[in-house]
Amino acid sequence: MKKYTLLLTLLLSYFGFSQTDIDQILELGIENAQRFSEDYFAPAGESLINNMSNGWYTTAQVKKLWHFEVGIVGNLSFVRDDKQSFLLRTAEYTNLSFRDGSFSQFTATALGTNSGDLSVVINEGQASELEVVLPQGIGNSEINSLPGGFIQGSMGLIKSTEIKLRFLPRIKAVEDAEIQLYGVAFQHEFTDWVFPAKRWPVRVSALLGYTNVKGFYDLNTTTGIPGADQEVRLNSNSWLLTGIASTKFPVFNFYGGLGYYFGSNDADLLGTYQIQNGPFASDIVTDPISVKTKTNGVKATIGARVQYGIFKANMDYTLQNFSNLSLGLAFGW
Repeated sequence: MKKYTLLLTLLLSYFGFSQTDIDQILELGIENAQRFSEDYFAPAGESLINNMSNGWYTTAQVKKLWHFEVGIVGNLSFVRDDKQSFLLRTAEYTNLSFRDGSFSQFTATALGTNSGDLSVVINEGQASELEVVLPQGIGNSEINSLPGGFIQGSMGLIKSTEIKLRFLPRIKAVEDAEIQLYGVAFQHEFTDWVFPAKRWPVRVSALLGYTNVKGFYDLNTTTGIPGADQEVRLNSNSWLLTGIASTKFPVFNFYGGLGYYFGSNDADLLGTYQIQNGPFASDIVTDPISVKTKTNGVKATIGARVQYGIFKANMDYTLQNFSNLSLGLAFGW
């Protein structure tokens, strides 16, 4: 069953309903569809914000004036079990019930899966009654990790400061889907401030970074639902403020950081859609679903970097809401 997808980064990571799911979720009514979508997509939005906040640094040392480095960064965020389902309470919905009479059941998020079909009933016992099968997670299977990747470069500025840029140009990822990514960060080294600090066995710095991801998916040829200008748009923002420490050896070094991240994720189902079945059949709805996710938290990173001439490689692991493994390859001086 064809999914409408949004690639979150260079590697495949997406969220979406299938063609049938869009139709059926709208058949629950706009308020119910909005409420369900918020819980269904929340972990996917959180994971994207977490993923984008990683990979900004491999050392506390900033580059000398006009010295630069360019490379690629890959992130792999790990999904906790409790992010693969949510408790759907019928009391929070309008005229919605489970066929077995229960008032709440755990159902899959975009990162999870239901054990078999799980259905809800709208307007149970009335002439307009309709049973709707709730969507499974992405790809109808549990998602245990979410990858991402981008190009990243850095250059030394004046007064022990370094600027970093990350970029993924707007590209066509799959049929009718496009994404783009950009980010900027500034890192400042404190060990250059006073002479005694230069004798320390470690360097210390701080970093402030921002990353934005945009996704676009044209649904006009894929949903099969009567309507016009059908599109999904994604806009995700992630901020990171962190302290960094690293060793000062010539070839192999350890680094770590303790910081705070926060961000927001907006996913909108745009256009007009004519509902096909149930109590709202033939209704035409416009821009029916808009999901906004916010998240924040503390993160701690530990990693290692090896340098051979102008070539460098690194790996680190971050403890946060969605723990993350980062790998990087770069060259520069």
